[in-house]
Amino acid sequence: MHKFFTLNDLDVRGKRVILRCGFDVPLDSSKSLLDAKRVSDDSRIRDTIQTLAYLIKNNAKIILEPGWLSRPKGEDPELSMAPVALRLQEILKEEGLLNHPVLLTPNCLDGSKPRSVYRNKEEVVNDVNNLKEGQIIVLENVRYDPEANANDKEFAKFIASLAGHNAVYVNEAEAQNMRPEATVVSVPLYIVENGGKAGFGFKYVEVIKYIGNISKLLQEKNRGAFVYFLSGKKIETQVGITSKITVTHSLLDKMKKGDALIVQGAVTYTFLLAKEFLDVIEKRINEAESIIDEYNKKIEKSSKTATEVQESLQKEKSDKLKELIGVSDEEIKNLIGNSFVEWKEIGEQIIFAAQVLLKAAAKEVEVMLNADHTITNKSPDRYGNLPKDAELKVYNAPAGIPDGWLGVAPGPETLDLICKNVKNSYMLILAGPLSIEDPRVEKFSQTNKKLFEAIKEAKNKGAVTIGAGGDTAAIIRRWNGEEAFTIISNAGGATLELIEKDGRLPAIEALEECYKKFKQQS
Repeated sequence: MHKFFTLNDLDVRGKRVILRCGFDVPLDSSKSLLDAKRVSDDSRIRDTIQTLAYLIKNNAKIILEPGWLSRPKGEDPELSMAPVALRLQEILKEEGLLNHPVLLTPNCLDGSKPRSVYRNKEEVVNDVNNLKEGQIIVLENVRYDPEANANDKEFAKFIASLAGHNAVYVNEAEAQNMRPEATVVSVPLYIVENGGKAGFGFKYVEVIKYIGNISKLLQEKNRGAFVYFLSGKKIETQVGITSKITVTHSLLDKMKKGDALIVQGAVTYTFLLAKEFLDVIEKRINEAESIIDEYNKKIEKSSKTATEVQESLQKEKSDKLKELIGVSDEEIKNLIGNSFVEWKEIGEQIIFAAQVLLKAAAKEVEVMLNADHTITNKSPDRYGNLPKDAELKVYNAPAGIPDGWLGVAPGPETLDLICKNVKNSYMLILAGPLSIEDPRVEKFSQTNKKLFEAIKEAKNKGAVTIGAGGDTAAIIRRWNGEEAFTIISNAGGATLELIEKDGRLPAIEALEECYKKFKQQS
């Protein structure tokens, strides 16, 4: 059982509070640095508003450590937190919470060059010392300082020193809590050593309760059906990376007869191929796994900067696996038409999908693939929008999608079967979109409308319903499905790791250690 403080356990009145957030938000590069609209999706900012409101109303002096924004090499002005600070100020004003202007340190809101926190200590300390009660000062992009990602102790001590003695540390870094980074794991410990307390904010406590405790919920006696959506655009194959496939295997270990694995989105086409060749793969699975292990070792030994070498090895691995299965690109196209698959990695991805199918069968867990498809004759752009002249129709078979056509959503029979399973679920995780985002596809298929209605019905009957990942959260918001979910996580990789590692992330372990230290000192 997790033991840590929450915001309700912390006295923040009039105190300096370091609030660690995860504001790695998407940016619109066509907008200027000092334009709040440069933040193209503010969901991760809005997720912290309940916590910020509490701190502001209790007159805390808020030092907001927003974490990293993308992967800058040095003080990249394109990746400054300036637009994040400006968008946060707009949101606070909308919510009636803006008592003072939101500040940024080192300050570039005056048009000067964005600069690092650690290399401008005096300026940062001076800015923090001028902070008023109920005011927020945002620290610049933490990855301007390489010491942060290296968990440098002196860097962590400096950040903690900004709050001083008897201060408070609050973690709301949902999207970044899986990294053992200085402001996530070391700063809270120094805050406690300096006589303070550390805990989680309101949103992340809910994330831990429902997502971090999935394993415990699945182990409950006499529980009902668990439904997990393995959906989205692709199957990740990077060596050592937590992906939907690794999480699926972890969940399958805890699933039982009566549970369901629903495969949807573009992922479904890889699984349809795996099902088609499953008999062959099952007989040769050991050979396939040996090929994957052999090439993964080569990839790990190759220089991390040698992208071309790694891509070449990845393709070579995929080709060997296709040869082992006995499948050609022509046969693949005959089965799924122009539907999306990751061609450079398709051999390995088919094996990954087959491993899931075989494990599910051994556990007597139902795997739902498409019985029919909504298809189109034009490819979508990278945002999921179809050309104006694209046609849509239903293809009434699991495989054999015509040449020149591609699947973009489940067909009506498939959707009805999905909704039936969903309505009777005890717990549900939606971990990726079921369709592309084009509004005509939604109007034609009603995928999200029907799905969210079914999930809401399950929730109203007592089910725990979880939306996990940035793409999932965006689809839920776009099609007004918020009321269907117990909790919605905007984090992607962090959510997957939280599920796979049974709630044991570096941030959680750090705050549990803070709890122990405080109790020992008391």
